[in-house]
Amino acid sequence: MNTLKRKSMHVAQRHLQTQPKAPESPFLKLPLELIYHTTSYLPTESVACLSLCNHYLYSSLKTEYHLKTESSFKIDNQHPPRDADSIIMNAFLYLLERDLPLHIICPHCNKLHFIPLAERHLVTERYSPVTSQNWTKCRTRDSLSQGVRYTPPRFSSTIFLMAMKTHRRGRDTSPLLDLLSYKKIESCAGFTQLNISEARIRNDSLLIRDQKVFMLPASRKNPFTLFGEFGFCRHCVLHSTDDLLWCGIYVPTVEEMDNYVSREGIIYCNYCHTELRIDFKSYGKAGNAMFVTRWMDIGEGRDVDDAKWRVRLGGGNEWLWDEAIYPRGSICDAFEGGEDFEFDLIMTKKDEMELFARRPLVALASERGQGKVEPSHMIVDGRIVRVPSTEIGRCCDHSHQQYRHRPF
Repeated sequence: MNTLKRKSMHVAQRHLQTQPKAPESPFLKLPLELIYHTTSYLPTESVACLSLCNHYLYSSLKTEYHLKTESSFKIDNQHPPRDADSIIMNAFLYLLERDLPLHIICPHCNKLHFIPLAERHLVTERYSPVTSQNWTKCRTRDSLSQGVRYTPPRFSSTIFLMAMKTHRRGRDTSPLLDLLSYKKIESCAGFTQLNISEARIRNDSLLIRDQKVFMLPASRKNPFTLFGEFGFCRHCVLHSTDDLLWCGIYVPTVEEMDNYVSREGIIYCNYCHTELRIDFKSYGKAGNAMFVTRWMDIGEGRDVDDAKWRVRLGGGNEWLWDEAIYPRGSICDAFEGGEDFEFDLIMTKKDEMELFARRPLVALASERGQGKVEPSHMIVDGRIVRVPSTEIGRCCDHSHQQYRHRPF
């Protein structure tokens, strides 16, 4: 058991042990008929709160009002349930949560989750209908989002909500933000990749920066592979290195890489708070690297209707295409604290050495002699737009009308 888990269990046990003993409820002295008459003027969620005063009231009111505590959920739409019972349950939980500083309301499970036990909500493996049947609903949704790279590895919507509530209470959020951070080096066909993600709270909003570094053999004339996947957002299918050429993103040759500065700069989405930047660097005989850095503004985490968060929940609803207005580069600037972003300083020297040691010596035979591609899109002022008079290409267009009804 690691240190964080021991501390979490200790806090949980101490919290449970120090709960004061509730005094006997004065409602027990009232006739049941009078209680029923009073509760007839209350919304159902308030009646549910009243029923928690003691077992007698709970049993009586549960029978009278048919109070339910279960909510439906379907994996295929991945949205919080909105049937009548679940809406009442959600309102009931909000009434409780106001006085429970160590709990958050999970919009997917429609339950309270205990902040000191945050680690159990980490997504450490991909969802499988066979092996993941006992997962919480929020963990299932997070795993499915990670599978299509809309969120970084290990990202947990539950821990996000926990971190933001802890922040609003003025408490230390570093243990929760550490859970949302990630680093891993993998050997792939033709290259080695490093994935680093980090979470920070800026201006009362959770920001995430994740970066993928693709280290390729020095024998390649440019730092490019067809098989590197990185993800952008659900509005743009620029999600792999194979899409770069179709989107008109320039890939320099080795001779051009000394002090090379990205021609496109920061690319940003019209419909969600996501920014992307692609950079290149030569390490001489040690290899050539492509850096893909993404910044996301996840929002304040107050409720599921926060536009910054809602757009990441999935589905093909109309609100996915509501325009998000924010200055180009503002998310990057906020995350970096106003300092100039230096793409090659996120990884450590140790990371560099491991990438060098594990990278292949030669390029894949299938990638040698790759022909030129006629771009169907180009980058204009940070936006991906269609090249005039071209057919529909492989990369998305930020065209609201064309894609607003596209299923995901």
